[in-house]
Amino acid sequence: FVVVTFSTVGYGDIYPSWVPSQMFVMATIFSALLVIPLQLEKIASYWREKQKQGSSYSMRTESERHVIICATKLSADMCLDFLHEFFAHPALQVYYVVLLSPTELDGQMQMVLSVPLWSQRVMYIQGSALKDEDLMRAKAQFAHGCFLLPSRNVNDRNKVDQATILRTWAVKDFAPMCPLFVQILRPENKFHISFADHVVCEEELKYALLANNCVLPAVSTLTTLLLHTLKGRFDSNYNRA
Repeated sequence: FVVVTFSTVGYGDIYPSWVPSQMFVMATIFSALLVIPLQLEKIASYWREKQKQGSSYSMRTESERHVIICATKLSADMCLDFLHEFFAHPALQVYYVVLLSPTELDGQMQMVLSVPLWSQRVMYIQGSALKDEDLMRAKAQFAHGCFLLPSRNVNDRNKVDQATILRTWAVKDFAPMCPLFVQILRPENKFHISFADHVVCEEELKYALLANNCVLPAVSTLTTLLLHTLKGRFDSNYNRA
């Protein structure tokens, strides 16, 4: 009787005949109209927050392989550049990519992850590499590699490097066997993460290309083209030629 009365207008076959009982049922119905929507709103809000934070990465089989990208803020350009270059190699197309970042995804990143090409391969987890529970959610101890990338287009490059160094130490402490691929901005900060497997300094690489370009013109352009994977389509006239 209570469930039918709360969920529908009631069948009418069972109803209270005593006036106090009728008043009690009326008060209960009005209370349910106020309480149930509030509780449903709380459940929906909790679900939305869980969706923002992402869930934990679950390995379906022991042979499944995945890598982790740790960044302070994920941008669509940075992620697309990484994903296109990473999955360009045939041997890496069986890997999964876990994005670990403390910030919420913006509209562009949500659109990128909704693309069928990436939705089955890429997973987002809102969390920090400085927290062991978040690294555990990303299964960092079983990862085949961890890429620690700085934010792009920043003014305080030393501050960004400090955050990258802290995350690198945290991942190394949590998962000592996980290979670390670190991108740093300032060359004087490289010695802080000398234990990493691979370290790339943006300024060092840029200045080295400029210096070699003075000795051999156009070598920087050639090197830049070789570093990017291009999958273009030849013109039909070119093929006939």
